[in-house]
Formats: sequence, structure tokens, C-alpha cells
Amino acid sequence: MRFFQFIRHIFKDESGYAAIPYIIAAVGVGVSAYGQYQSGQAQEKAYKFNAAIAEQDAAAERKKADYEEGQARLRLRQLIGTQRTLYAKAGVDLSSGSPLMVLADTAARGEEDLQMIKYGGDVAVAQQRNQASLARFYGKQTSQAGTIGAFGSAASGLSSAYVGYAGRN
Repeated sequence: MRFFQFIRHIFKDESGYAAIPYIIAAVGVGVSAYGQYQSGQAQEKAYKFNAAIAEQDAAAERKKADYEEGQARLRLRQLIGTQRTLYAKAGVDLSSGSPLMVLADTAARGEEDLQMIKYGGDVAVAQQRNQASLARFYGKQTSQAGTIGAFGSAASGLSSAYVGYAGRN
């Protein structure tokens, strides 16, 4: 209500029309400030979306690594089974000596491979989760920057408009 009283006071005589440029400037400042605020909000939404995608990618990386580890484990069991079968066909005793050492070495190397697959999956998951965290951080920062920029623009623009208006009176 006070706003309309202020407007009526300004336009009570013809000299009030000189205030029109300052009023337009004040409205422009408001629109600009709102635009900065909305821009920050939109950027935050985009970063949140990117974070969600990175989280989905992390889940996909985990599934992929688990699948690859399972496949490698299956191949290892098949290799050890093939070695046992070939030794047995040749009439070699598997309970001691070189054949036992070969089977143990195959199992140990296979386990190393499985651990490397798991490690690679863990690294890929961590990278995607870090991307998600970074996107969320950037989203918060752009939202805050938009809000602060909006207030700064509003304060600066309204101050300039007031100084211009007050200076003509």
C-alpha cells in the first residue's frame, strides 16, 4: 500500500514525471537481480542433475567390475580344472610336488588378477562418486553466487536510482 502512496506522491504534479527514468531503472534492477538469482538456481539444478548421473555411473561401474570379477573367477576355476584334468589324464599325483605348486601358482596369480579387477572397479566407482560430490558442491556455490549477485545488483542499482532521483530534487 505504501508503494502506491509513494507513486501518487511522485505524480501529484508534472514535476513527478521526471522520476519515470528512475522508476524504470529501479524496475530494471529488480528484473536483473531476479535474473541473476534464477540463473544461480538453474545452474544448481544442472549440477544436481550431473551429480545424479555420476551416481548412476558409479553404480554401473560397480556392476561392471562385479561382473568382470565373476567372469575372471569362472575362467580361473575352469583353468585350474583343466590343469587338474590334464595332470590326472597323464597319471600325475596332484597332492604333492610340481603339479601341486603349479596349481597353487595358478590360483595365486588368478587371485591377484581378481584383486586388480576389484581394485579397478573401486577406483572407477570412487571417481564417479567424487564427480558427483564435486557437482553438488558447484551447485551450491552457483546458487549462493546467484543469490549474492542478485542482492548486490539490487543494492547497487537501487542506490544509483535513489541518488539520481534525490539529486534532482
